[in-house]
Amino acid sequence: MGLRVHRDQPVIRILGTLLGIGFVLMGAFAIVGANDYATFASRDRAVGFGVTAIVVGIIAVLCSLLV
Repeated sequence: MGLRVHRDQPVIRILGTLLGIGFVLMGAFAIVGANDYATFASRDRAVGFGVTAIVVGIIAVLCSLLV
């Protein structure tokens, strides 16, 4: 029993995929823009948020296509 890409409910699956891509882009933007902060704590929070957003985005894309 392997994972397969489901093709039913295309609108929900496309919107879930777009939401996941949006989270990944927002996370990447947070990581790239983290160098603009002056303090280490602010940089650390921005990178932490970026990594978390990327992980959530990848999970959202996988769930929208595989569940």
